[in-house]
Amino acid sequence: MRNEFLLGEKYRLDVKWADVEYVDNTCRFIGAYFTGPVLQFAEKIEPNISMELDFFKQYFVLVDNVYIGTFSWGEVTYVEDKIFLSDCTLTHKSELHKVPKLDKKDMLVIDCKLHERETHDFYPTYKTYVVNADIQVYNFLG
Repeated sequence: MRNEFLLGEKYRLDVKWADVEYVDNTCRFIGAYFTGPVLQFAEKIEPNISMELDFFKQYFVLVDNVYIGTFSWGEVTYVEDKIFLSDCTLTHKSELHKVPKLDKKDMLVIDCKLHERETHDFYPTYKTYVVNADIQVYNFLG
């Protein structure tokens, strides 16, 4: 399968989950976890924090404004090459209802290239893509 997004594998962080549910303007992930090559050299993931995910490159044809979602989690548990996340959600105040709903077979691919210690403070968001079960970036128009 071809990797359609231009993302160095070294900086790839995947978010996967067992199931997903929507309540109001919140997408709640059940059984969510981080995995991916970036975890080999990333600093420790702290509990009870969030990160701003920028879906613009993928969603700009669907929403009026830049689509930034807040991805947050509670406790973290390290198990082998995965980091499990409790109370994991994705929220966006105005645009979440306009984009297609995520499925339990989907995943998020986060580009962490600009978030090494020296550059992280200059980039408040993480470029992110929604990927389907075939590891292909969603094409919402066709």
